[in-house]
Amino acid sequence: MTPSRSPALVALLCLALAGCPDPEPLCPEGQSRCGAACVDLSSTSAQCGACGVACAAAELCVEGACQCRAGAALCGGVCAVTASDPAHCGGCAGAGGVACAADEVCERGACRAACTLDTSVACGRSCVDLQTDAFHCGACGTVCADARSCHAGVCADDVVAACFNTGQVVGLQAGTDVRGPSAAVGTSPQALAPMQDVLLVLDASMLLRQARLSDYGELPARTPTGLVPNQVRVREPYVYVLNSTSNTLQVLRRDGAPAPAPGPRFPQGIPLVNVGSVNLGANTNPYAFTLEDTAAGLDAYVTLLGNLQTDPSAGGRVVRVSLADPTAPAITGTFVLPTGEALQPFPGRSPLPAPAGVTTLGGRVYAALGNLDARDYASAGPGFLARVEPTTGAVDLLALGPDCLNPFWVLPVQGRLLVSCGGAATYDRDFNLTDVRGTGLVLLEADGRVVAALPLRCASGSSCALPSAGRFTLVGPRAYVADNNAGRLFVIEVVGDTLVERKGPGPGAAPPLLVCPRAQGPSLVSDVVALP
Repeated sequence: MTPSRSPALVALLCLALAGCPDPEPLCPEGQSRCGAACVDLSSTSAQCGACGVACAAAELCVEGACQCRAGAALCGGVCAVTASDPAHCGGCAGAGGVACAADEVCERGACRAACTLDTSVACGRSCVDLQTDAFHCGACGTVCADARSCHAGVCADDVVAACFNTGQVVGLQAGTDVRGPSAAVGTSPQALAPMQDVLLVLDASMLLRQARLSDYGELPARTPTGLVPNQVRVREPYVYVLNSTSNTLQVLRRDGAPAPAPGPRFPQGIPLVNVGSVNLGANTNPYAFTLEDTAAGLDAYVTLLGNLQTDPSAGGRVVRVSLADPTAPAITGTFVLPTGEALQPFPGRSPLPAPAGVTTLGGRVYAALGNLDARDYASAGPGFLARVEPTTGAVDLLALGPDCLNPFWVLPVQGRLLVSCGGAATYDRDFNLTDVRGTGLVLLEADGRVVAALPLRCASGSSCALPSAGRFTLVGPRAYVADNNAGRLFVIEVVGDTLVERKGPGPGAAPPLLVCPRAQGPSLVSDVVALP
């Protein structure tokens, strides 16, 4: 057995040691062959449960069976969109709804002489909003496939997850949490970001790949990155890529305008050109960054993890990079994080500040601060948030409580901060997780007061795979939390001053969402993003 380590740290070391890719199967895990194509039969509406079995337009495929999709009701054995169907307007005809007269339209569940809303377009006798209607998305009759929603006239999932070990991306619908089909993109996708109607996929193969948001079909456009690319963010027309082993923040710019609607905006992918880069220094191993608009322009705040394998001394910092001129990014501030006794070391431990995720709130910078022993990467003390005041350079630590070890990701939610705790884990020689302590989520005020803490634990006596919380994204008050171990998403909702486990391993919660299934070995959900 190896000493206890952060699952997120093991994932990072795995990346640094060439990505730990698996041999490519005939079809990716979770998919079956239908003719010449590999298909996820559990959630593909065109091939649901078996090859050649297609769901109707108002249906989607859930666990291999067709059912009415959100916004549709079963009326006489057929799924009807009761908000706009003139045959079942406001509900099933004769059961709460009516059939509109032949000269009437159906708008928001009511029969009318004509469409009345500024956002309404008449598609036959249905009044719909082409920007948001999944049954008429962007144009009349364009139905979003599977569990995708209509985002500004483009069909896309609400949430997308990256499956590092299986080389796939998977989408789902927020709220209903219905999972869409998986799609193979790259070899080891590490981070995701939407841009126009394209999903940017940062791959451990040192490529920024692109896929259509509508179905994740991979596009020809590819851009080389540095060694161990770890995070990607978009601020039109620029794309920013953080390369952990090359120690660089790379700046790309979109080169070209989108094609006119309707149709794909970038049918071959978005042309991107390198326009700038900043080297953050040898052995800094930058892990994550966030973007902040200021009066002087755009700034990036980058966490420096340090080279934990050889020389961690260049880590334990947050740096500010000015992106006011994207072609000449420059470091404009360095904030050294507390170490030694300030990290409240466990007995016999030598603590090392290991910052990971970072965000801003109210003009301050907050970094999730792992607390490691450089000798064996074991947990050396409790978890903290490092709070940085950029104007004065002051840095202080916010304690996260005894149930949070190795904080990993942090985002603002409803004026507060939500932190995921990767936990202190024990692995066997094959990197299988055999024990984990101190994983879950913590909600706190910006002043450091902990409002709520939710440990993620398997129910007593259950056979569930051990959880380990990683990166997460937010859709309103719901957090979709990536699992570092068994390919799942946990759904945690902020309700007032509490954290409610909607889908997770704990007693009373619905089962987690299995988005990256794998027959053998660990399955890292390396990133999860919400689409605007």
